[in-house]
Amino acid sequence: MRLSRLLCLSTLSFLLLSGCDREGKDPVAKPATPAAGAQAPAGKGTPVVTFEGGAVTLEQLQNYIAQMNPSSRTRLETPEKRREYAEGLARFELFALEARRRGLESDPEVQEAMKRAMVQQLLFKEFDEKAPPVTPEEIAAYYESHKAEFVQPARARYSHLLVPAPQGSPERAAKKKLAQALLEKVRKLQPLDFDAFDALVVEASGNPAAKSAEADTQLVTSDELKARLGEEVATAAGKLKQPGDVSGVVESGKGFHLLKLTDVRPEKNQSLDAVTSLLRTRIARERRDARVAKFTEELQERARFQTDEAALQKLQVDLQAQQADSSGPVPGFLPAPPPTR
Repeated sequence: MRLSRLLCLSTLSFLLLSGCDREGKDPVAKPATPAAGAQAPAGKGTPVVTFEGGAVTLEQLQNYIAQMNPSSRTRLETPEKRREYAEGLARFELFALEARRRGLESDPEVQEAMKRAMVQQLLFKEFDEKAPPVTPEEIAAYYESHKAEFVQPARARYSHLLVPAPQGSPERAAKKKLAQALLEKVRKLQPLDFDAFDALVVEASGNPAAKSAEADTQLVTSDELKARLGEEVATAAGKLKQPGDVSGVVESGKGFHLLKLTDVRPEKNQSLDAVTSLLRTRIARERRDARVAKFTEELQERARFQTDEAALQKLQVDLQAQQADSSGPVPGFLPAPPPTR
């Protein structure tokens, strides 16, 4: 939108230096807002840059700089840069005054932008400023309850073909030849052509209804593979190192097996200390989402929020229609909260 582009361009340097790059202490950053009060009443503070209708004071500048992180302050080391910064703030206020003089406070896009800013500020005030800190005990408890996410054994994924031939079967010799013939076909395939390997499941099993997906073991540990397919297969699988590697014919009491390694997941062993920062942010975010959801439900109940389903059914969406010219700002939108009951 026109206003959005102007705001981005006009306030970029102001926002960069006045607070967007502060070192955040909250897991959810405070929404950027214009420097309220930069237009100082006469007699309050020491004016640095003045203009008809307002001023930027030394005290304001000192306060803004105190809120910058150290790397941002290095941009203001020289007198020239400090002048540029002070005049930039004053220039922004001068533009704001001129916009008010022209009545732009009533512009629909300005009104919509103000509503968006107010909603963001409400969310920040209600759910970020009031958020209690996440304690080490809570982080430790969360880690224990989600430990499987951070501590996992090595796993691998295979494509597996079985030529069924139970021990003692009179067809066992013939089935072994079939397995060896399949191995020759497999060796002619591209190493990473897993689909072509899986498609051989019909020929290997002798079942016309067999599906290629049946060849996929999914991610398994060595012990899980051993329990599922036997020690011989697990031992052969352990020798495959890179996706695309293929085993020879593996003989077991069930018949003859062919394996192709498709994926490798190394062991994961992230300690509590290693993920403390991540978990603090995650817990704060989950708490915030839950509080926002509850607040939203309560607000809707107080306001008797309801949807006329019959009227909604009349809403038309023509996917082929040409886009109409914009007649105003894009409306604000908040998604439905997850149910809290």
